[in-house]
Amino acid sequence: MTASNLDWWRRQLPEDAQIIWSGRPYQGFFPPHVRWAYGILCVCLCLAWIASPWYADTVRDYWKIVGCTLLLAFYMWWDRFLRSRRVYVVTDNNVWWLSEVFPAKSLSIHPNLSFYRSGQNIVFSRLRFLVFEYLTDPDAALAALTKARESTS
Repeated sequence: MTASNLDWWRRQLPEDAQIIWSGRPYQGFFPPHVRWAYGILCVCLCLAWIASPWYADTVRDYWKIVGCTLLLAFYMWWDRFLRSRRVYVVTDNNVWWLSEVFPAKSLSIHPNLSFYRSGQNIVFSRLRFLVFEYLTDPDAALAALTKARESTS
């Protein structure tokens, strides 16, 4: 990707916005806190394929296994695709959830804005539509949010 492709999100922000922090969700194949669930699903599918000669009597039974395998593969690809095209930004006046796929979401920063850390996520109280998910460094995001909230007081 070129530098202009990596900075697509800067064009969505107002020109006078001062960026305090920006971050992306975890870019690995499996999100850290659901990695175990993906592992269990993959093991179950492998066992289904291994045991299929004993329980799959018709072609339709094999198509069920193929369908489940393709569905899981598509879901894992789609989840990674969405995370790779998402950026979280804290500016001096707003919190932004930017995506190349979905419309941008923003929340204005005010002294009563409350947020908390939940694992690797930053959740905004009373406004569950905006969550910074799968952060690699949620402490940096919390520090930036606290700084932005204190500067508006």
